[in-house]
Formats: sequence, C-alpha cells, structure tokens
Amino acid sequence: MKKTPLWKVKRETKRLFRQLLELPGVIYEYLFLRVLYDYRTSREMKVFEGSKSITGEVAIYLVYAPKGLQPSHLDMLKVMTAENITPIVVSNLPLAGADRELLLKQSGLVIERPNIGYDFGGYRDAVMQISSKLSDLDRLYIINDSVWMVDAPQNWFAEARAAGCDFVGATSNFGIKRYDADDFRNLIWSHSVKHPNFHYASYALSIGQNILKDPKFLAYWRNFRISNNKTRTVRRGEIGLTQWVLQHGYDHCATCDVAALDKEIAALSDVELDTVARHLVILEDLRILGILDKVLESDLTSETGRRDRHQVILMAVARQAIGYALPYFTLRYRKFQFIKKSPLRLSRRGAEATLKIMSDLDGPMAERAYVEAEQIFNQRKDL
Repeated sequence: MKKTPLWKVKRETKRLFRQLLELPGVIYEYLFLRVLYDYRTSREMKVFEGSKSITGEVAIYLVYAPKGLQPSHLDMLKVMTAENITPIVVSNLPLAGADRELLLKQSGLVIERPNIGYDFGGYRDAVMQISSKLSDLDRLYIINDSVWMVDAPQNWFAEARAAGCDFVGATSNFGIKRYDADDFRNLIWSHSVKHPNFHYASYALSIGQNILKDPKFLAYWRNFRISNNKTRTVRRGEIGLTQWVLQHGYDHCATCDVAALDKEIAALSDVELDTVARHLVILEDLRILGILDKVLESDLTSETGRRDRHQVILMAVARQAIGYALPYFTLRYRKFQFIKKSPLRLSRRGAEATLKIMSDLDGPMAERAYVEAEQIFNQRKDL
C-alpha cells in the first residue's frame, strides 16, 4: 500500500489544528454576523442614486480603491456603457467626493459600505438594494476589480450574452481532480462539475432572466451568511452560488472553458508549447516551480520533453485554475479579456511573469493596466 507522504500528513495536521482554532469564530459568524450586520453595521452603508435607470441589463461592479479610482475602473465603466449596461457600483471603502460624483454620472446606484464580507458581502448589499427590480431585469452581471479588463476582439459582456446559458462565468475552477504535484506525469484531464469544489469564479459572472425571476435566487442572497474569513467566503459564495445553480437545474457555462484544454495544449507546436510553459504563472507552489524548472531543461523536441511540458501546464491549471496559471495562453490563443491582479502580490517569479505578459499586450486598456501593474509590482518588499 502506498504510504502517505510526510508533507501531506503535516499539511493535514496543520489544517485540522487551524480549523479547531477557528471554530469559535465560525460559530459566531454562522449565528450572529449576518444578523448584526443587517441590524447595525449596514446602517453605515451609504446609497446614492445615479443618473441611469435600473432596467435592462445591470452590472454590480465591486471596487476596492484605497488610492482612489484608477484608469482601469473607468475603462470597465466605459465598456459597460458601450454595451448599454447600467452599473451599480459598490465600494468597500468611502469614496472621495470627486470619485463619487464621477461614478454617479455613469451609474444607477453608488453604494459605499463597510469592508465586511469581502466581495460577496458587497454583492449581497447590491442585490438587496435592487431586489424589487431583480425579476424585471434582462440580465445581471457581477464583476469585481480583482482583474483588469484589456482589449480584445469581442468584449466579455457580449460573449457572455451570446453564450446563451442561464449562468455564465468567465472561468471555472477545480473541475479537474487535484493530483499531487510530483504525480504530474499521471494526470488525466477529465473535467466534471461534480467535483465538490467546482465553481465559477466570481470576478465575472452573468445571470439570465430564468434565474432572476426565481424567488429562490433572491432568497439565496437574503440568507447568505457573510464572513470575514476568505476561505469561508469562497466556500459559501463562489462555490455556494455555483452549487445553487447546479442544484436548481439551470444551464451554465464558461466563456473561457477548460474541458478540452488538454487537446488545445497538445495541438501546439514544440516552440509554442515551450513558450506557454515558460510563461506559466505559479503563485506560491514551490513544488510545481521545481518541477517546471527541471522540465524546461529537457529537449523540447523530444517525446519526453514535449509530454512533460504538456503535463506540467495541465498540472498548474488543475491546482491553481486557468485564470491564474495561464494568462499568456488565454490572452494570446483564446483572446480572453481578463488578467488577475493578485499574482503581482504573491511569489516574485509569478509577479515577474505576469508583468512580462502584460508588457507585451496591445491596446489602450492594456497599456493603462500595465502602468497600474507596474505600480503594484514596485510596492513589493523583495525588490
């Protein structure tokens, strides 16, 4: 019988100990936090009516801008305006007066709220503010500023609309069995929504009329238990919302689908495959980095070298999700429109890879995003 690696035993022991320490907080959040928030903390929320009517297609756009609105925020709003989408802007910080006035000219509502509950806390507040109009909307988008939107032949809103699904995500996560990094050569790419942690990433979601007219959808948000713990927010929010969609039988899809990613990667030439592998963004998984470095030393034209590159790319996606691991591939080959910001704050190597990928992008939105990316990168303490 195969022995469990020591590193895995240590990891699971630490995880169990951490869960025990967090138990009192979990109980408090589960029983009291939402009730207290709705009764007391939400009184600190300020809601301002904008110049646009809340009809047709509406987008909840959650921003966190401690240094004020950035050009990329305005770019997102311009794209929404061009697509006849009314923004509901939710800020998890108080806005400067000039920023608020600028947003009000382009939005249906501007909401300033306490930074409680991460993105799903903000989404919930926005949904509850427009609850009486929800069932009359043509479509509801949910967007946050954890990503940059860059230039692409077709913008994501049009893609999501054309997808024809009740529930559309830009990307999905964890629909592939998670293998140990050392077992990358044995990874079999088999995508399934039945994996317990499968979900559509909440940085870009599109929700159609069938769901919006379902009273249970509003009940999901009304009963949503907010949390100040990131892991619990993901589990109750991203995973929870996706599971709600699946359990209620709505059709769903991703504009940047991964089901056939293995075949797309296999179809690349030797040089293309090597280039994609060299542009992988590895967040903090040192074991994948070590494996990747060894793989890249092999002959890219050999059967083993090609096979290993293919497998390590798939391993990175399976363990991290395509939105984090493969921006080079998604932007160049899929004409994807989003780039995650968080890699710039994580591992130095992942940050450098992200910055290099962004430096080669064309278009005014991409150029402005790159300037912001440089600013984030230059704040690193390991420079």
